[in-house]
Amino acid sequence: MNLRDYQPHPVLITKTTTIDKPRFPVIDAHNHLGPPFGGDWYERPVSELLDVLDEIQVDMLVDLDGGWGEGILNRHLDHFKSAAPERFTHFGGIDWSQWSELGDRFGESAAKKIQIQVERGAQGLKIWKNFGLNVRDHNNQLVSIDDARLIPIWEMAAELHISP
Repeated sequence: MNLRDYQPHPVLITKTTTIDKPRFPVIDAHNHLGPPFGGDWYERPVSELLDVLDEIQVDMLVDLDGGWGEGILNRHLDHFKSAAPERFTHFGGIDWSQWSELGDRFGESAAKKIQIQVERGAQGLKIWKNFGLNVRDHNNQLVSIDDARLIPIWEMAAELHISP
């Protein structure tokens, strides 16, 4: 006797509809193009990624690898945005590790860096999961998501019309 004889056999018959192309423009609203989350796309020709996006009919990709400062963001803007500005949106990030050095000036400093990131080409602000879980201030206290010292960051995001 064969084990397959004991497995259920599907008997439901339904109509199949093949969809060859999306009804609406497709935006990949959450992607990472660099390590450790997305691979090595920033080391490859942008044309390779554009070919993949064209093949799967994605019109725009949102890259959330702005990371913890300007280094990664600038590399991604130089590589992707400069090659196909209409196809990529990049989000900047906040370097929470700077809090220990800057103390209570952290919020103002981070707000200024966000402004620099947007002037450079960032179109949003990525707040990583570690915020609210393990981000600590200069006194080694867990930073609450509604900490008043963060108000300059949220005000800057509002002033620049970017979404955190």
